[in-house]
Amino acid sequence: MRLEDFTWEDAAAYLRQHDGLIIPIGICEQHSTHLPLNTDTLVVEFLADYLSQETGLLVAPTVAYGVGLPCDRVYPGSSSILYEDLRNAISSLICWWKLQGFARFFLLTAHGDMFHLKALRETKQEHVFVCDLYDVEIQDILDKQTSVKHACEAETSVMLYLFPEKVRRDRIQDFETPSEEFQAYLQHLKDTPIQGSPGCQGHPSSASAEKGAQIVARIKAHALEWIHHGLFPSTTPE
Repeated sequence: MRLEDFTWEDAAAYLRQHDGLIIPIGICEQHSTHLPLNTDTLVVEFLADYLSQETGLLVAPTVAYGVGLPCDRVYPGSSSILYEDLRNAISSLICWWKLQGFARFFLLTAHGDMFHLKALRETKQEHVFVCDLYDVEIQDILDKQTSVKHACEAETSVMLYLFPEKVRRDRIQDFETPSEEFQAYLQHLKDTPIQGSPGCQGHPSSASAEKGAQIVARIKAHALEWIHHGLFPSTTPE
């Protein structure tokens, strides 16, 4: 169920039965030469709709911009906002919804930038829960990687499973910056372009829809457990 499809009377009727709201947080960010700029947004909206179907909670309109790596500004179309601005925007939105009777807010994102997540976790409101969808163990599913990177074996597999028509298979390139060198980029300490990079980190050439199906299944289980903990904290096992 999408809040944007409701009238205010529909929303009032919903609030007589529920007090939770799922808020998908996306980003407009380069995903190498083979995935669209809205890759993380597509994935988070898919999972938000899944969680809505499973729990009966409403999904708020997607916040389509987030915090990205400064080095990505050289890729046309990519965009980012300051983490303070994302944090303040989410806080402002929640303030309005709280006044109307919403009480629990489930912030969902498929973008793992540390400052993006910091902004969501620092939202100055009570009963706000944050879920990084890719914070799952998938090493046993992947062939060339041990975790999710960027436009990589994992993310490309997910897109091949969920949105195969959006993957430019003929443009896939593998590229990886040494971990010790890439840390400065991850921490936003370095903003110069990564020489020779098409935009990915990892091995998208090893991606498959079959791997994507397995990864999505684990993400679904992870996200559903997270949202149940927010709805029923006293009944969720430690």
